[in-house]
Amino acid sequence: MVPTHEAVTALPAVLNVQSLLDFIAVLFGVVAIYSLIRLNRKLGGKLSAAIRFFNFGMAANVLAVVWSTFWGHLYMIAGVSFDFHHLLMSVGMIFFILSTNKLSGLVVN
Repeated sequence: MVPTHEAVTALPAVLNVQSLLDFIAVLFGVVAIYSLIRLNRKLGGKLSAAIRFFNFGMAANVLAVVWSTFWGHLYMIAGVSFDFHHLLMSVGMIFFILSTNKLSGLVVN
């Protein structure tokens, strides 16, 4: 385990790498969302609904990364702290589950 004083001196380098990874994740997410929107315009039916839910999940995850990059994890509203990063990730997970449910309807039926 790294002693605390050594970890603190390495923190700026870690933050620069983390910011770069966050930027790359947001960039890939935005490109994926745009690509899925274009693809979804050509499709219809249950597959279209599945892709739409998947896209909402992607958008929630991209927003979670953007939120934590600019405002951190915790945010205070009227004296109550909310972890918007985890809330957005949870919403994204719900949309991914809905998307999987819609896709399973295509395979089973």
